[in-house]
Amino acid sequence: MTIKKKLGQKIRNLRLMNNMTQEALAENINISPKSLSQIECGNNFVSSETLEVICKALNTTPKALFDFEYIETNNKDLMSDISDRLKNNPILLHTIHKITVALDE
Repeated sequence: MTIKKKLGQKIRNLRLMNNMTQEALAENINISPKSLSQIECGNNFVSSETLEVICKALNTTPKALFDFEYIETNNKDLMSDISDRLKNNPILLHTIHKITVALDE
């Protein structure tokens, strides 16, 4: 996966975590929704100015945006790791359950 694609995926994930539509983020950072879509798809790279306003809008840093380590881990490995950790720690299991219930409310 190219850096453009990884960065685009990271921006998209952060946008969704912030409950923002492409249109809302695009308006917030003063670019067209089509331009943002091209960035998120990894077809276009961001300018330094756009990167700065994206970071501000998504309440993150350039360092965090370019931390692609989590992307390299596939979902199957993540699920296995989480399952192993929860099997060995019932307190953590209950804590995670409370968090997920609270997030659904």
